[in-house]
Amino acid sequence: MGKLFLVFLLCNAGLSSGVDITSNLTEALESFHERLRNLPEDMFEVQLDLGKFTANEEMKQEAENQSKQIRSKLSDMSSDMYNLRFVVDRLSELEAEKEDDKEEVEEGCSSWYLGMNLNPSDGHIMGYETGWSDDTSIGTLEDALIRDYLNQTVWNMPAKYIAIVRHHQGKLDAVKVFTFKHWGLSLSHRFKDTDPGRNVVTEGGPVQEYTVPGAHNLGDDPVFSVGGDLAFNWGYSRNGARLVLTGGHLSGADVDDDNTHGFGNNFAIRPKMVEDPEAYPDWAHEISNIQDCPYPSCTQRVGVKIQGTDHGSGPTLKGGPVYGNYAIYISNDSPTFPTDGANLGINVEMCEN
Repeated sequence: MGKLFLVFLLCNAGLSSGVDITSNLTEALESFHERLRNLPEDMFEVQLDLGKFTANEEMKQEAENQSKQIRSKLSDMSSDMYNLRFVVDRLSELEAEKEDDKEEVEEGCSSWYLGMNLNPSDGHIMGYETGWSDDTSIGTLEDALIRDYLNQTVWNMPAKYIAIVRHHQGKLDAVKVFTFKHWGLSLSHRFKDTDPGRNVVTEGGPVQEYTVPGAHNLGDDPVFSVGGDLAFNWGYSRNGARLVLTGGHLSGADVDDDNTHGFGNNFAIRPKMVEDPEAYPDWAHEISNIQDCPYPSCTQRVGVKIQGTDHGSGPTLKGGPVYGNYAIYISNDSPTFPTDGANLGINVEMCEN
């Protein structure tokens, strides 16, 4: 965006008070973003018009190349705006906290931040290689709780607590909260630690467990049907799962049984590599349920049970019901996630009564 753009927004937002600044700045960013999202399409129309010139083919080609570069930059700027808006929202919260009186401060509110959301049937496969460790944001703020989403700003924040939340379009269904063994590390750092990987990253099991009365599909849920702690980057032979629970089956390091199940899965991959150019996308699958169907006895007829449609074309991968979206939140100051029935958001506040 550049410093001049931010200065322009701040000047136009007004300087009467901290609250006024953040409120007007948020509105200015939203307005700018709305205009910016249309610019790549407008530039595409320019490209089409340039194709109508016939007087000088060399100059026309140069103009078309420049317009393509501009369109690409505009698309990148639109993506960057999502992260900028998130940071500004967080700054707005901090500014509001600064303005609060002592009574509000004593309420002891703490924050949870959305780092990732997984929708196993949105047409985007978050397998072992996609998103977890490649420093790329995924999705939009508007669709953060209904499609696959990853916010790199949150992904790079140090965290003490992590919450796995199953939900239906933002309505909480079940939650587990864990405490990290090592508090000062970000999720990005943890998911890049693939060699040797197989890291049990939390300790003591869940510090909070809650399931909405009447919730369905809990018998083989990859998070809520088993106990234990969280393990990241569970590589075994030429297979890997990004997030699993130790209460499920954890295959040995050299055991090629396709039988560890959780989030961000891939068979036929070298899991110690952050990026494997020889990975087989046919075997990527976003969410697999708890089951015991080891290779090679797990036949095509029985199959590996996958939630939804977000999986490759591997013949033993069998899509099935979606149990919900799964959101990953982090916090540095609260071991408790709110379960009061309020809808989830990008940030979730937990306040002491």
